[in-house]
Amino acid sequence: MPLRRSRIFVVVLLSLVAFSTVFLQAPGLAKAQSSSIPLSQEYASGDIQVPYYAGGTLLLWYSWISINGTHVMFLALHSNQADSPVFSFVGQAYNTSSGSRAFVGNALLAMEVYNDTNNNGYLDANYTSGTTELRYALIMNASQTFTPYPVNKTLINGTPHYGWGITYGSIQAILINATQPGYGYGGGMSASYAMIDHVSMFYDYSVSGNTTFLKTSYQIGNVTLIPPRSPGVTLQGLSLSLLHATLTLASKQLTVEAGNAPYNSQTNQPASSFNAAQVKVDDIVAYEFRFKDNYTLTNTLATYPAVYVASPIDSLPPGAFQGQYFAPLVSAEQYVGGQLPDIAGLPSSSNLDYSATQFLYRISYPVWSGQALQHDPTYVAHLGGTSTPNLTQGLPTGILAAAVVTGSLALLVAINGMRPARKTVEPVTGPQDPDEATGPHLGPEPNL
Repeated sequence: MPLRRSRIFVVVLLSLVAFSTVFLQAPGLAKAQSSSIPLSQEYASGDIQVPYYAGGTLLLWYSWISINGTHVMFLALHSNQADSPVFSFVGQAYNTSSGSRAFVGNALLAMEVYNDTNNNGYLDANYTSGTTELRYALIMNASQTFTPYPVNKTLINGTPHYGWGITYGSIQAILINATQPGYGYGGGMSASYAMIDHVSMFYDYSVSGNTTFLKTSYQIGNVTLIPPRSPGVTLQGLSLSLLHATLTLASKQLTVEAGNAPYNSQTNQPASSFNAAQVKVDDIVAYEFRFKDNYTLTNTLATYPAVYVASPIDSLPPGAFQGQYFAPLVSAEQYVGGQLPDIAGLPSSSNLDYSATQFLYRISYPVWSGQALQHDPTYVAHLGGTSTPNLTQGLPTGILAAAVVTGSLALLVAINGMRPARKTVEPVTGPQDPDEATGPHLGPEPNL
């Protein structure tokens, strides 16, 4: 088995164990830490344990929402024994208006620092031809603190809103030179170490008629370069790109459109900027990415248009996301392959690689220079019937399959060389009772 595939399966183990725990155990009562997520409840937050190497454990913090036949799952990995890996995943399962059961999940693959030499706003890269504007890959190693904000239900103009979020604080990061062969995605020569003040993700979820809205807020703190640092390395004048993968699953034919034109990253179509994208099931819109918006540099409060681009697979170098930074665990390829049919409804030969996505896209911030920023994109799902599956037996294995794949993508980026130092986890309160939820629907935001 090639090294790349082996290392991918190493990291997928955590994803499979986490998701099998989430979806296949019987629901229990909501509490701060439990063995399963209470799928029968309207909403809940808490921790479940995930095995880690050398007999240790990590904690998977979750937020769960179930309303009108839709189900939202948010997961964030952290640790009490060491600095926390920076990992998050959000996905939604629902019935589409075409009568199909669908799942859509989004995961952050990489943080890319680039020099926008042609001033089109986004990272140009074609590794088939050997051209790229990438200067550095910014790998988040681990965070010193982890602060969760449990699901909080409020009514706004009579509509229920569910808010939650997390903050990873004081993140140790490495700026990797974009040089051949891996161009920094799988590790390489360090240009500088860095500290990211924080990375926060806040969410507001609501249902209006046959439409759901998932409003997100990404907050990335100041990125400060620290020793060891190569001479001449700077972030001044450089731009930031967040590389995402969307993996979707539906029981009927599914297609993706970006900017009103069909797009499939697998066919290596040229990169295409867009303000809106759609997932269609049987030619009926099932999911939307509404991206015509601005981001804010929070140090100066200056706002700029965010730039979105649908990206082909060849905008990543061959063998991306392999190397020591993405293989912290003992290989578990045999175990994972043997368990896939039972826990995910997938054959043991299933490809769990990021390259399976039809829709690879980048959110770009052309004016950056390492400054703190905030950005609030919106995701919209179009619903059909509101019948609810039997959650006591877990969500359908097809949905689990998509969740496993999407979650594993983020894990490939996030679980990098965990350090043995002890860390502090901020105190967490349990989920609020719906009748007592009187505070803001999003958790407290950090000082930027």
